[in-house]
Amino acid sequence: MTNILIDENVPNNVREWLKKKGFNITNVSDTDLKRAKDYIIADYATKNNMTTLTLDIDFAQIYHTLKKRTLSVIVIKANPATAFNILQTLITAQKKLDLHKIEKKLIIISSKRIRIIT
Repeated sequence: MTNILIDENVPNNVREWLKKKGFNITNVSDTDLKRAKDYIIADYATKNNMTTLTLDIDFAQIYHTLKKRTLSVIVIKANPATAFNILQTLITAQKKLDLHKIEKKLIIISSKRIRIIT
């Protein structure tokens, strides 16, 4: 089962959808990471072998500069970032990409494109 650390900016119904899809979910807000800096969240995810799911593009920069090939990140770019748009983007991506098999990669998902960076 894939362990996902959900950033605070991800709506609750997206979290519920991920649970139904078989992901083991940990919310940043339910840990001692509440309001932590992004690089601290990235460190926690790396140490605990978790994939970070976020709307925050700053995690792409953290991946490139500090955690390349050690951190697994999914960045969702939905515009506007409503729960509905985020879910639609994830559902579309799930058809093309097995989200259970993301290891040590940066995945940027938008409504029209999936970028996989190793």
